[in-house]
Amino acid sequence: MEKIKFMTSLLTFYLKGEIGQQDNFIKLKIPNTIFGLIPLGSHGENLPINQISMVGSSFHLLIGRFLLRVILAFIGLACFESSLPFGFIMLIIGVLTAINSFQTILLIDLTSGRSITLSFVVFEKSKAVQAAYDINKLISERIDDTNARQQTDRLISDNDRIVNAINNRK
Repeated sequence: MEKIKFMTSLLTFYLKGEIGQQDNFIKLKIPNTIFGLIPLGSHGENLPINQISMVGSSFHLLIGRFLLRVILAFIGLACFESSLPFGFIMLIIGVLTAINSFQTILLIDLTSGRSITLSFVVFEKSKAVQAAYDINKLISERIDDTNARQQTDRLISDNDRIVNAINNRK
């Protein structure tokens, strides 16, 4: 699995989250912010692949946040006449946070019952879908590696090919 870097917010476009693989672990690194604007380090987790039970992605709209942010944008427009810089800042913050109300979510469920939710900017939906696909592929490979019947069938097939090769040689 290649490392996937993604934006978690349009306001902090310079902060990137990361999803990657190291050995038998999925490594997550998510930036932390204060009020969604001020960077404050990052949060990292290492999830064992054998502890992940389900991975999926979804798209949704946070309607309450969206309406409040649209109102904030309109307040910014109304403030243009009295204070151009303040109105412009309010408008930009309102519009960008309204766009952030449209979210693509990557949901990772663990066998312990814990769920991890990663939020992607709506424009990076393909990265969330790719991460879900890659993690599900790793889970499938791990299950195949631990499937005793499948491994036994593979060994028998390999042995049959060796025996046939020896018999054809004589």
